[in-house]
Amino acid sequence: MSVTAEGGRVAGAQTVARAFAVLRLFRDHRGDLGVGAVSRELGLNLSTTHRIVRALVAEGYLAQNEDNERYYLGTAALLLGQAAHHNFGLDVVYPVLQELGRATGESVNLGVLAGDVAVVVERIESAQPLRFTQPPGTRVPLHASSMGKALLAFNPEVEARTLKGVNRLTRVTVKTHATARSLRSDLDAIRARGWSTDDEESTIGVRCVGAAIGDNLGVARAALAVQAPAVRVPDERFDELGPQVASAAKEISALLPTGHSF
Repeated sequence: MSVTAEGGRVAGAQTVARAFAVLRLFRDHRGDLGVGAVSRELGLNLSTTHRIVRALVAEGYLAQNEDNERYYLGTAALLLGQAAHHNFGLDVVYPVLQELGRATGESVNLGVLAGDVAVVVERIESAQPLRFTQPPGTRVPLHASSMGKALLAFNPEVEARTLKGVNRLTRVTVKTHATARSLRSDLDAIRARGWSTDDEESTIGVRCVGAAIGDNLGVARAALAVQAPAVRVPDERFDELGPQVASAAKEISALLPTGHSF
């Protein structure tokens, strides 16, 4: 391959990466943005930003508000999201999440394994005035959350990768596991009872109960979590919520087709 061709290939990959960065910015901003704001947020020059935005508009991934000349996610982005929603099986599992939220009166999250974190992909928000929610896209540490610990407990490969050669763990709050040894002990308990807890380990004032969603081999690729203000989850409520969350996770596993992978 010539130097010119190789250079063009690198430039093309960079353009694609920048276009995805623009789309992620609009996803996370949850509103319209002007070209200047996009340029500043991503550290791109204005001409490059204009070119990328125009290309995304042409393909329908962005649209322009004619009143203020700002941009927002377009129809193509909506259709892509709907396709992903279906392919992930979220249209099938959503009723289970709704029922779990109704039965517990608390917020419910569904998260999937994404490298060394779990990422929230769906949520049911509690109707109670005092509640805790995490929007889709939230990245959750594996060692400091009920969802993450459920994934670690029932995915040996991820557990080994996460804890191999590790002694000390990064503490998110004063209640986060500080050592791999204490986390391993917790994971053993999770495997024994089938559900996990988060005792203000990721957010002070919030307690959670999670359960792994296994594939046809029983390996966890996703997890559920019920989340609530700590004032509504005394110790004894862990024992009430745990079986409910575990039952919902098993129901979701049964609903998904063989070979399905989040």
